[in-house]
Amino acid sequence: MKDKSKERRNPSPSPLEKYFQHYNEKNLLPLHMPGHQRKMEMGASLPYAYDYTEVEELDNLHAPEGILQEAMNRTAAYYGCSDCFYLVNGSSSGLQAGIFTLLEEGDEVVVARNCHRSVFYALSLRKAKIHFLLPEFWEDFSCFGSVSLKEVERLISAFPKTKALIFTSPSYEGVVSDVEGIARLCHENGLSLLVDEAHGAHFSPKKGAAFPESAIALGADLVVQSPHKTLCSLTQSAWILGNGERYSREKLSFYLSVFQTTSPSYPLMLSLEKATTLLEREGEALFSHWKEVMRGFREKARTLSYFSFLWEKEEACFAMDFSKIFLRALGIPKLRLGRDLAKMLREDYGIESEMHSGENLLLMTGPFISDEELESLFFALKDIERRFGEDREKQSGEGRPETIEQSLQSKLLPSALYQISVADNSLQISEGLKDGEELSLYDGESRICLEYLSLYPPGIPLLFPGEKLTAEKIQGIEALEKEGIELQYSRHRQGESGKLIFQKDKGNM
Repeated sequence: MKDKSKERRNPSPSPLEKYFQHYNEKNLLPLHMPGHQRKMEMGASLPYAYDYTEVEELDNLHAPEGILQEAMNRTAAYYGCSDCFYLVNGSSSGLQAGIFTLLEEGDEVVVARNCHRSVFYALSLRKAKIHFLLPEFWEDFSCFGSVSLKEVERLISAFPKTKALIFTSPSYEGVVSDVEGIARLCHENGLSLLVDEAHGAHFSPKKGAAFPESAIALGADLVVQSPHKTLCSLTQSAWILGNGERYSREKLSFYLSVFQTTSPSYPLMLSLEKATTLLEREGEALFSHWKEVMRGFREKARTLSYFSFLWEKEEACFAMDFSKIFLRALGIPKLRLGRDLAKMLREDYGIESEMHSGENLLLMTGPFISDEELESLFFALKDIERRFGEDREKQSGEGRPETIEQSLQSKLLPSALYQISVADNSLQISEGLKDGEELSLYDGESRICLEYLSLYPPGIPLLFPGEKLTAEKIQGIEALEKEGIELQYSRHRQGESGKLIFQKDKGNM
């Protein structure tokens, strides 16, 4: 197959880029911010030429009427929705603005347990009452599956005052939920729907395309995407899409100004517009090529005997994003943990992975991935099998051997993760900055925690401010840390562990 990706490295200028080039050709004396005045003394590796401030000709992201509004309108038109707002503070700012738009202070909301921590930060500031939606948990991969329609229906019925529902699709691992069915349930019951589709900017606005259909085309009211994750915009750039009448455009615009910088980056906005131009000009052909490259890799991966891939569970979920490669080694004791496999791929084969957690390893591809690049990954995995073949032979057995220790360990990690994740059905998250006392995990048993404990990446909280620490959760935290899984304590320096901030004992005050 001819690799067309190399042909797209130098595309023609996008409309916004042409405008910027024309503006620079005027050679105006920039007696305004930024201080470098586009003189390039710092070198050409950074986009100084397009680093502007909000002068008259260049529009204003917080009150767009010209070229930026036109660019956002093009993005909205591509996705077939009424609104698009560019984000220069990442998807987090869009999720936070969306939450403040849909909810008033103290409102009830149904939230999937595996949402990003930025969702919960906003809900705590909004003093929302949370009802947790727990997706199915897959123990064999220590990750969550799709959101269940039945569970959504149950929670909506159990908590009739709920104003909105929030969940993530696709997940960090690539698991997709039935957005269309969930949107229909929400709207039939008067709820608004916000979908964190940060990892799905490449999802299609049309049915039957190479990738699953985008949440905004399936009925979600607000959808946040990070084109920098799966398309080609710069890191920290994102956009929020809106459709229908279940949100206030005026409110959304206001809260975006609250949660975003008042000095938006023009290079970031240009990269978003160029991502849109890529979608308009080449999206369908580019994604079809991407799909074919991934299909070829999956066919080759079927010949691997000692690696298991998440896509083998495709029938157990609503749908899956095949651009993700989520795997674990089986029957290779030295590579039982994803961190060991990641280290070997990096040091021995020059392949850098996205994330490792417990026994799992995640690799991400993009729209310009080539057959040759994935051939390198396949060769690396095949070579690892060859190198450890002698160890496999000693373990014996047919198929995929697994020691008793491995079998027990494979059950320990997922059960620990799941146990921490199961919170009280409803929770009022405190702001997490209240005065408290620092205690060890065991001394804090049955006490109310006052900080977040997150699995990072991808930034999913395991404990919340306002949540009681149980003996089961303590065991889970210790099990995860023993295996080297990175946990972030929101009120401690990175690397510190074993202690949390708890609500003071009123009896001792």
